[in-house]
Amino acid sequence: MGLQNKTILITGATGYIGSRLAERLVQAGAARVRIFARTPAKAAFLTRLGCEVATGDLTDAPSLHRAVAGCALIYHAGAWVRETGGHDEVWAVNVTGTQLLVDAAITAGVERFVQVSSCAVYGSRQEFDIDETTPLRPGSSLYADSKIAAEAVVWRAYQEQGLPVVVARPSQVYGLGSPQFTLRPLQMIQAGRLVLVDGGRHLCKPLYIDNLVDGLLCCGETDAAVGEAFNFSDGTPVPWRDFFGAYAAMVGVQRLPSVPYPLAWFGALLFEVQAWIRRKPAQLNRRVVRTLRSNNSFSIHKAQQRLGWQPRVDLAEGMRRTEEWLRTHGYLPQK
Repeated sequence: MGLQNKTILITGATGYIGSRLAERLVQAGAARVRIFARTPAKAAFLTRLGCEVATGDLTDAPSLHRAVAGCALIYHAGAWVRETGGHDEVWAVNVTGTQLLVDAAITAGVERFVQVSSCAVYGSRQEFDIDETTPLRPGSSLYADSKIAAEAVVWRAYQEQGLPVVVARPSQVYGLGSPQFTLRPLQMIQAGRLVLVDGGRHLCKPLYIDNLVDGLLCCGETDAAVGEAFNFSDGTPVPWRDFFGAYAAMVGVQRLPSVPYPLAWFGALLFEVQAWIRRKPAQLNRRVVRTLRSNNSFSIHKAQQRLGWQPRVDLAEGMRRTEEWLRTHGYLPQK
């Protein structure tokens, strides 16, 4: 699918993945980039780059139809990812919002719809080389369940109404301001609050942000991508002690404390109860603890073969770039 002189819509463009995707598309210069945002002020840095802004909300059908009009390609990266929020709030954005956007895309005759999902849809499996044929497993978290349901929406639109759909399933995305896998762990290490589970021997499946964006660009441009799902990770799982240890080294911390899994699980439960009483987000929850205990990996063979995609940035280079970004943006002191 050629993008020359076409208009691309990105939902979630004021978020981490969507904003980096918008930047890269603007830099490529082939297409017009339109971003969908609830608050235009939050998109100011993207408008300065030359992006159009369509104002609206994923739960508001008329605003979605206005945003989609004239677009050839949609990247749906908008989602409720915050730890707070009950079932109805998460479902309204991640599932009903996806349905409304799909309906608008079909009406507008969009040529391709790229759904940014997550490897969380596979659940808490303790398996290696999980590929795209692996059945999705609900029950691991509300977020994962909502992503499974959102995928069902787009697959139904592909099968029943012919919407050209591609589903991207990223693993644990870090680098250049990632809230979950860069900023939060760094700040917890700086505050002396990051604790490893079981010595950090279990496996992280890192994915550097620009490797993911490369994959998303392939999903939008490669004809063989339509009707397919693709896993994206850097391809080499690493122990959590090495992943978090890279951040610890940036701030001069030589050794991170550790607790056994049962103690971590019980502590997370107490944090959740405390947060429920105070009506505030939990500092730690059992979903995070389960993630830090998982031993699995995701096969990226399909993306490599079908899309010609390769993770160009390995962990060492990704962390070097991340440290440079953190120092430039004031999260770490300049050397």
